[in-house]
Amino acid sequence: MRVIQYITNTHLLGLAPVGAKGEIIMALIAVNVRNQLHGKIKAIIWGDVVSEVEVETSSGIITSVITTRSIKDLGLALGSEVLALVKATDVSIARL
Repeated sequence: MRVIQYITNTHLLGLAPVGAKGEIIMALIAVNVRNQLHGKIKAIIWGDVVSEVEVETSSGIITSVITTRSIKDLGLALGSEVLALVKATDVSIARL
């Protein structure tokens, strides 16, 4: 069974692509995170419990620390296209 993922901020209207027989369709219908960066996985530094994922975006490299289990569950690998969602409760400014 294959998993198809759609990343969108609009409703999908329940439409499946042609030939989607028996497939699971996962959709991100809406997200409240405004800082979204599209990129590709450049490196994965594996750990027993948590791992680092380096994502190359048009704004540079972003590193995320997530559980190793999540990496496996999402089927992430080098070159996978991902959406980095950045949400911070605190943003600091430093004078240069």
